[in-house]
Amino acid sequence: MIESKVEVKGFEAKHYDFLLQLGSFRKYGRMLKNAIAAMNIQPDDAILDLGCGTGKNSCLMAEFLERRGRILGLDIGDEMISQFNKKCAAYPNINVEKKRIDKPLPYQNEFEKVFLSFVFHGFPDEKRNRILANARRALKDGGQLVIFDFNEFDPDSKPFWFRIGFKKVECPLAFEYITMDWKSRLREQGFDNFEERLYFMDTIRLLIAYK
Repeated sequence: MIESKVEVKGFEAKHYDFLLQLGSFRKYGRMLKNAIAAMNIQPDDAILDLGCGTGKNSCLMAEFLERRGRILGLDIGDEMISQFNKKCAAYPNINVEKKRIDKPLPYQNEFEKVFLSFVFHGFPDEKRNRILANARRALKDGGQLVIFDFNEFDPDSKPFWFRIGFKKVECPLAFEYITMDWKSRLREQGFDNFEERLYFMDTIRLLIAYK
């Protein structure tokens, strides 16, 4: 079985945001901002950020919140949590906890949104189902699961430079992930009413599904 590739350490953890920007030909930051703007975050939303990383995503989402809103980030990497605390120190309504998102979580009917940004594809498939179960349980009725990650696509249909970069950088789990019909999988897990936006030659997708 292929192991999870989501825990980031050392040099990669220290420079994670820069490496994402570099690996996306400097397009990731703009795509992320556009995706978060499309989430229709309300001022009093409670948001669960699964695999929150450095806190960059949570800080961007916090710009749409007022004091009544809050964000809870979960991650397993000490280096990532340290960066999160530094980046989000100015936001009293953002907190981070060290928890695995592929193990049972204690949250039930607490959040308007659950957010996953470029972490979901890095888990083996059986763990993805556990994550989806955690997300659904944590959401209030009518809440949104928001996945910002790879779209379904055939790498061979993309330009040569993209194919080379994707094959060199991405783990085997990503190649499996992009072949799957995620809307059907999400329906099986109790989600429906999908919205989506595509980016970067339709290889990246903001997928919103409702509980």
